[in-house]
Amino acid sequence: MYVCVTGSSGMELDRADDEVYYSAIESFINGSLDVGYSYIYPRDEEDLLHQVDHFTPKNDKGHKPIYIFVWSKLSLHWDVASITDIVKVLASEFLHMSVEEVQLIRIATYEETKLAYERDYKPYAPQ
Repeated sequence: MYVCVTGSSGMELDRADDEVYYSAIESFINGSLDVGYSYIYPRDEEDLLHQVDHFTPKNDKGHKPIYIFVWSKLSLHWDVASITDIVKVLASEFLHMSVEEVQLIRIATYEETKLAYERDYKPYAPQ
């Protein structure tokens, strides 16, 4: 079984409030795709400034996402090898680039990733 873990960041999903997200996860888990995506789109004028620059699906208002969740069945764990594989997939899907080699220049510490989460994701997470 493959699970998208979001609760580890302190954000708990409520089945009733997040039914669309739950359904998307279940469809991915039970489907045939190896990689799936879910998007958070701008909620207000300030969020519009944070839309991604690359190719992505637009919502019904014509906005690009501000955050992309990636789900993968390519590996059982998010280790260096699976991250490398996903970077290649993301480059192909969203940047239309073929990447042969991915180099991890520096792996962030737990503290750095926690700060990045607080700065880059938490403001856009469902409340």
